[in-house]
Amino acid sequence: MLQTTYLHSGWEFAEKTWPGGQVATVDTGWLPATVPGHVHLDLIENGVIAHPFERMNELGCQWVDQKDWSYRTTFSWEPNDELPTRILRFEGLDTICQIYLNDQLIGEHDNMFVAVEIDVSDALQEGENTLRIEFESAIRVGLDRQKAYFEKDGLAADTIHFDERSFVRKAQYMYGWDWGPRLVSCGVWRPVCLVEFASRIVDVHVKQTHLPDGAVQLEFDVITQGESGSLNIGGFDPNGDFIDEFIDVEFGAPVLLESPVLWDPRNPQVYELQFSTIDDTKFVDVGLCEVKLLQEPDQYGESFEFEINGQKTWARGANWIPDHSFPSIVTKAQYRDRLEKAKDMGFNMLRVWGGGLYETDEFYDLCDELGILVWQDFPFACAYYPDDEAWQAVIRDEAASNIKRIRNHACLALWCGNNENLEMHVNTWGGPARHPKHYYGVNHYEKVLPELVLELDPQTPYISTSPIGENPNNDGKAEKQKGPNSGGFGDQHCWDVWHGRGDWKYYADSTGRFSSEYGFASSCSTALWSRTLDDSDWDPHSKVVQWHDRTSKGHETFHGYVKLHYPEPVTLEDWVYYSQLNQRDALRFGVEHYRRSVFCRGSLIWQFNDCWPVQSWAIMDSDGEYKALGYDLRRLYADVLLSIVRDGDKITVWAMNDGVEHWARKVYLSATNVATGEVLAEWEGDAELEPNSRGPVLEASIHGLAVPDVLLAATDEDGDLMTWQLLAEPKAARFAEPETLIVSTNREGLLMIQTSTPLVDLMLTEDGSPGCFIDNFITFTQPGVFGVRVTRVPDTIEARSLAGEHRIKITRSPL
Repeated sequence: MLQTTYLHSGWEFAEKTWPGGQVATVDTGWLPATVPGHVHLDLIENGVIAHPFERMNELGCQWVDQKDWSYRTTFSWEPNDELPTRILRFEGLDTICQIYLNDQLIGEHDNMFVAVEIDVSDALQEGENTLRIEFESAIRVGLDRQKAYFEKDGLAADTIHFDERSFVRKAQYMYGWDWGPRLVSCGVWRPVCLVEFASRIVDVHVKQTHLPDGAVQLEFDVITQGESGSLNIGGFDPNGDFIDEFIDVEFGAPVLLESPVLWDPRNPQVYELQFSTIDDTKFVDVGLCEVKLLQEPDQYGESFEFEINGQKTWARGANWIPDHSFPSIVTKAQYRDRLEKAKDMGFNMLRVWGGGLYETDEFYDLCDELGILVWQDFPFACAYYPDDEAWQAVIRDEAASNIKRIRNHACLALWCGNNENLEMHVNTWGGPARHPKHYYGVNHYEKVLPELVLELDPQTPYISTSPIGENPNNDGKAEKQKGPNSGGFGDQHCWDVWHGRGDWKYYADSTGRFSSEYGFASSCSTALWSRTLDDSDWDPHSKVVQWHDRTSKGHETFHGYVKLHYPEPVTLEDWVYYSQLNQRDALRFGVEHYRRSVFCRGSLIWQFNDCWPVQSWAIMDSDGEYKALGYDLRRLYADVLLSIVRDGDKITVWAMNDGVEHWARKVYLSATNVATGEVLAEWEGDAELEPNSRGPVLEASIHGLAVPDVLLAATDEDGDLMTWQLLAEPKAARFAEPETLIVSTNREGLLMIQTSTPLVDLMLTEDGSPGCFIDNFITFTQPGVFGVRVTRVPDTIEARSLAGEHRIKITRSPL
């Protein structure tokens, strides 16, 4: 028998000082606290600070991170002689703290990413017990450690990219990023419990060997604590049938599954295994999946391609950041909402970015369930990191703990040592003068981490950094033209477009073998702005709107990118609409370029989600609302994709088949007057593609057509695939005057919309929110009646297209 008691009630907190070594509260005394949680959330709840997400309140609460904070609670305990071992388990403490039980120091902790267990078998007292945790300012401690390390290694005080965050093992984005606020915070951020037992199962590792004949051999490494007795293994296959092969299996003996059901993103089925001792039971869901990262020389350089169960896979997805600035607040329901939306957008992969977290068990469980591969960065990003022997020991413990926790998940496709640290060093971001000569952190990425992955999770590939480029040596030195991010080799972070040349047409120059970061920024939704701004801020150029822009481009440059293609935004509503469309156009152009290419094998857009209300590169905002790009990704990330390419008067329609089945269809192209719907020209062609192939399927000439009037549309014979393109920039196209749209609510789950002209990029919202509209930013290439899926009938409807704002007339009668 094992007993777990969660200690989440009765918590209080206070700012602390240390006169005479005793805790003393300042001003307010002890205030109620929420555990799991963060100090900022407790201060908000008690009315001490305004919410940092609103207006510019982030600035007004920076003092919080300069302070030390104390948390305490009491709990009752009665001994049970059948449960002689008593462990206090903290799933996550953020970050530098001392732990006291009944005013006795029982432990210290210094890593947000690692659970801590303390044996309190002899420290608990019958009846009431007091638990107290003293958190030290991560900023102050980080600065102290930085100073000492610099002095020891003879580094100049103004060395860049080696800030205080590098000396504290906590989520790096909390120190501020180019899409996130600086809210370093502290607190008991994950559950805390008292675990009592005579014996328990500590860890289970299910090892898979995929044999040439298709069978899979399973081996089980199980670690127990205490006198656990015999181990029993049982389970059910994905069909719900009991696994007979487990009967009478001796502990440690392999099991052969001769006709296994394999896990892959198209068919994410798992085996439900159960490991039991006399006192404890652990359930482990296992998907049978063999992942390889292919890095093979070819005519273009060297490939970077994932192979899943022997099937080469075009990776489609985005980068995942923590879903809130205070990660304790993210619930399993919120994870499900976000990840189901990723699947709706056609994702088969998410990259868990290195400035964030090793994610929660719930996150990986859901990725297993939904069929989303996970590229997992170790949490190092855009910085140098101390890597002497003492720090190697810290990282070894941290990484081992998390590798063991995550390794059984079928979704795990790759371990990556860091985000952009090698590129930062080789390309000397900010100029070479203030960079250290040594690539600090290299001992982690080239020694500690690969050794641990090889020892603890040898079936999962590992790369030392992203972007990785072509074979840099262990000190991070490589020829610039062939180093990280060069194209032709490894993965690429294609930021030369946003941070460089500034218009999305330059994605066409990328030769990345796998584009693991690239993006274009846009505004969040109007509904989110309404909860972030005051009335006085409601302007696209207001100081508060600019404060919630972390794109590092400057306000005028950001607006200038949009005005290359779209009209001048006058209102904030204009800015939301035009900036989201420009982002959609940019990534449409980028994704289609990569999918047409014969060299690229993956697209991970920067970024999937946001952690607060902000203008950023995210596909959906911090409310989880799709931007324009999110709706189009269903098409862009489908197995089969049509793409229109224009070169002067020559139009080429491409088809790309990254599915697993042969595809053959007729393909049609039309040129329509965008104001009237008059068909100006039509073409057709035959398309036939094997899996993992692509090519042009139709060519046409638009010579003589008036560019401002023309809307091109390509579709297949079944109407399943459709893409379109204006010949003119949207700001120059000649649309009809915006008409009143007739909307029928007669059909459940479907709004029927009647229009007498073509509509381009119809955006539908309810009080500024796109939330209830499953389909949005829709283009109707002909007049007619069209269906729009909804989760419910909206109370109000706002509508605008590139022609302008539309009035809405709602009827319950069918159209």
